[in-house]
This record gives sequence, structure tokens and C-alpha cells, in this order.
Amino acid sequence: MEPTGDFWAGVGTGIADSPGWMVVGALLVIGVLFVVAKYIYPGHKEIKMRELDIRQMEAENARAQVESNRALAEQTRSAGAKVDALVIQNAELAAGMEESKTRSRGMGEDVSHVRETADHIRDTTDHTAEKVDEIHSLIRQGRFGPEGTD
Repeated sequence: MEPTGDFWAGVGTGIADSPGWMVVGALLVIGVLFVVAKYIYPGHKEIKMRELDIRQMEAENARAQVESNRALAEQTRSAGAKVDALVIQNAELAAGMEESKTRSRGMGEDVSHVRETADHIRDTTDHTAEKVDEIHSLIRQGRFGPEGTD
């Protein structure tokens, strides 16, 4: 809706009847409003938009950080589970080694007994062989046999 001719005529009459300082003051107010509307308000709006962009970037960074922390926590839990499994496996291997050591000691004791038995058999066999040689010698000399004995 556009103002009518009477409106503008009234404005002109009002300005003509006003003292000069009022007209200058009104022009100054209108000028200040124009400068504010033309230059200051858009700059302020741009600053607000930049602040909004910065807040959005901060929110995205915070989300990325949370996601990164979540992934790190998952990796830490996974590594902990693997370490626990390795500890259990290591304990099982250590127990198996102890069992093997015990069996080896027992086998060593068995081998020691076998050696002692073999040594005893060898000594007995050697002693028997000596006695057989002695008997043979006596038989050849004729000092041992059905005719007479010593």
C-alpha cells in the first residue's frame, strides 16, 4: 500500500512548520538509522553467523572426539581381553612344563635304577665269567673233576 498525495503534503507542511534544529535532528536520526541498517546490522549478522558456524564446528569436533574415544575404549577392551587370554594360555603352558619336568625327573630316576640294575647284572656276569674261567682252568689242570676235588 502506497501513501497518498495528502500524506506527503502533510509531511511537507509538518517539516516546513518545524524549527530547523528539529529537521536537522530528524535527518540525523534517519541518517544514523540508515547507517545502522546498511552497515552495522549486516556486519553484526555476519558475526553472529560466524559464531554459529564456529559452534557447529565445535559440536562436530566434540562428536568426532567422542567417537574417537569410543573406538579407543573398544580397542583397549579388546587388547585387555587378548592379554587376559594370553595370561591364561601362559599359565596353562607353565603348568604343562611343570608336569613335563616332574615326568622327566621320574624318567631320570627310572633310568638311574635301570643303570644300577644293569651295573649289577654286568658285575654278576663278569663275576660268573671269572668263575667259569677258573673252573675251566682247574679242569684242564686235572684238579677238578670226577676223580677228585680240591
